[in-house]
Amino acid sequence: MSRKTEGSQDDPVVIVIIIPLLVYLGITVKSFLAGYFPVVEKVPTMIVFMAFCYPVYALYEAYNVVIVFNKGNLQLKKPN
Repeated sequence: MSRKTEGSQDDPVVIVIIIPLLVYLGITVKSFLAGYFPVVEKVPTMIVFMAFCYPVYALYEAYNVVIVFNKGNLQLKKPN
């Protein structure tokens, strides 16, 4: 059973697909850059990901927010 909370998205398939894809993308970019700049091998993958792949992640998050908002899972508080 899954417990629904306000503002949560119940689509684990997207999470199971996207997160490994982003990890793979970060590792691939790091490997590609290490071929041209050997110093990149010593930089943590997360820093390389944030520097070069974050725009892709930001677009994914923006798309995700639109889906959550359109589904009605995101409720805005009404002023009293």
